[in-house]
Amino acid sequence: MTATANRPRASLAQWQTRADTLRSTVGDLGRGRLDVRDVGLRLVRPVQSRARRAPFVVVVLTVLATGLVGLILISTTLQSLAFEQSALDAEVSTLEHHRDQLNREVDRLSSPASIADRASRLGMVRNTNPAFLRLSDDEVLGKPVPAKRGDR
Repeated sequence: MTATANRPRASLAQWQTRADTLRSTVGDLGRGRLDVRDVGLRLVRPVQSRARRAPFVVVVLTVLATGLVGLILISTTLQSLAFEQSALDAEVSTLEHHRDQLNREVDRLSSPASIADRASRLGMVRNTNPAFLRLSDDEVLGKPVPAKRGDR
């Protein structure tokens, strides 16, 4: 319960008396017979309604400023990431080119002619009479003969 609920209510006669007093006072003020200071009234400043709008304006401007700063930060970050991506793309292109060169060199070095050339430089000789092994029954097919230098 509030404080006004605990207070005893004024009777109708008391309200009527108060209303009559107020009417006579306002009537006397309107006719110029009574001075405002006699009644106990004083002039007060008007309520400033802009004070209530100021916090709202501050909040809105803060949100806008924060949003703009956030957009600038995101834009700057994305721009730096774009530069980094272009640098990485250039590096990927260079590495792919290098990989292709290495693959070509491996293909050249693993060709049968290249292997035979390197083998002859190491002193290996070609076997002109090859023999083959059949693994299913461990049989040797052909007549194995050791290779000799100068046989081609």
